[in-house]
Amino acid sequence: MHRVTCFAVALSLAAAALAAEAPKEKAKEEAPKPTTHTVKPELFKVEAQLKGVFETPHVAEIVFRPEAWAELVVLEAVAPGTVVKKGDKLLALDPQKVDEALKDAEAALAAMEPALKTALEDLAATEKTLDMDLAAAERAKQYADEDLKRYTEIDRPSAVKQANFAVKNATNYLEYETEELRQLEKMYKADDLTEETEEIILKRQRDTVERAKFGLELAKQKSEQTLTVDLPRQDIATKENATRQAVGIVKARVGIPAALAKKRLDVEKLKTDQARAAERLAKMKKDRAAMEVKAPADGVVYMGGCVRGAWPKLGQTLERGAMLKPHDVVMSVVVATDLFVRAVVPEDQLGRVAPGGQAQVVPVGYPSTKLAAKLEGVTPVPVTPGSFEARLTIAVPKDAPPLVPGMNANVKLTSYEKKDALAVPTAALVAEGEATFVYVRKGEGAPEKRAVTVGKKADGKAEIVKGLNAGDVVLLEKPDAK
Repeated sequence: MHRVTCFAVALSLAAAALAAEAPKEKAKEEAPKPTTHTVKPELFKVEAQLKGVFETPHVAEIVFRPEAWAELVVLEAVAPGTVVKKGDKLLALDPQKVDEALKDAEAALAAMEPALKTALEDLAATEKTLDMDLAAAERAKQYADEDLKRYTEIDRPSAVKQANFAVKNATNYLEYETEELRQLEKMYKADDLTEETEEIILKRQRDTVERAKFGLELAKQKSEQTLTVDLPRQDIATKENATRQAVGIVKARVGIPAALAKKRLDVEKLKTDQARAAERLAKMKKDRAAMEVKAPADGVVYMGGCVRGAWPKLGQTLERGAMLKPHDVVMSVVVATDLFVRAVVPEDQLGRVAPGGQAQVVPVGYPSTKLAAKLEGVTPVPVTPGSFEARLTIAVPKDAPPLVPGMNANVKLTSYEKKDALAVPTAALVAEGEATFVYVRKGEGAPEKRAVTVGKKADGKAEIVKGLNAGDVVLLEKPDAK
């Protein structure tokens, strides 16, 4: 029962409080907007609130730019944030594979020397025998032409004549011996020689006739061989030789100099290959020497490189066995002096930013620290869609907290300031063509339409440099024509 009573009392109190607030809320909602503005001297500023980051120009980037060796494997590396002195060891890469490749490259280069020497000797010999080889080809052509002419004009007709004459001579010889046998047989029938002697002489003559017949057969066969086989074949061989030598001399006149030119090109290629191999070896040795990196200056180690004030690789480390990409910024040695601030300027804030303007920089980590700054300039083109960049120089006092590159900052940039400016809300301005007017209230009468010269505009207000005086009351809306 007690709990119910307390709850009821609480509800009553809450209802009473809501009832008391209701008139206030209603009054607040129904409060009329001001319709006029009284002109008076006031502080007028054009300011921009920007986000920035601390940066330093003293950044020594560690980048591997190998000329011949691209496999970069971490052997050991210092941790980010390490304070180093110039000459301290920062990073070492694993040299095992490049050392093996160096040995192979040295062996390959050494093997090129005898090949080049042999090619040079062969080229020298070819250059010496070039004229002799051409002359030999010319002689072979000349001899073939002479052989064809002699064969056609002398040797072939003579061979034909000899073949025919051999047959004729064998025929005549057979006829002579046959006639001799006939005469002997006739004579022996009439004389008184003994039968035995007669038979011997006749037998000898008959043998001679037989040999003559066989000789005639051989002569005919040889003649036929000469006329139908040997000479036609010799015709073809002799003509083909002349033709081949005619073709050969054409080829020799082109081919022998071409072969010499090719050998010269081969020698030049060997020289080029040797020079390239030597150059590659030298580059590999240079890459090998660069695999141990020492600090180029005193400073603090950051991972990666700085990109428009940001450090994309913050928080990363290099572990043993990690692979590095050539031409990437591996780490940087940073000296936190001569700090400046790089700030992002949204495109809609460009009108509030002017080079030479004064600014105040507040480190996000130390909000009670306020640093004087000056705007040096703004990039002429966007760095990202809708954003430009501004660079501000800062004055860091000796008692300032430790500021390092990469820390964020809030920037308040004042590009214009006037302590006793006459300003009106921009709602009071009426533009007609190229002129600007305001309506000034004049007692109970009609308001006066007055031309004004407008200066700077900021935060819904416009500075009036001509046309109004302190104390003037301007309408915030154009009066109804009626």
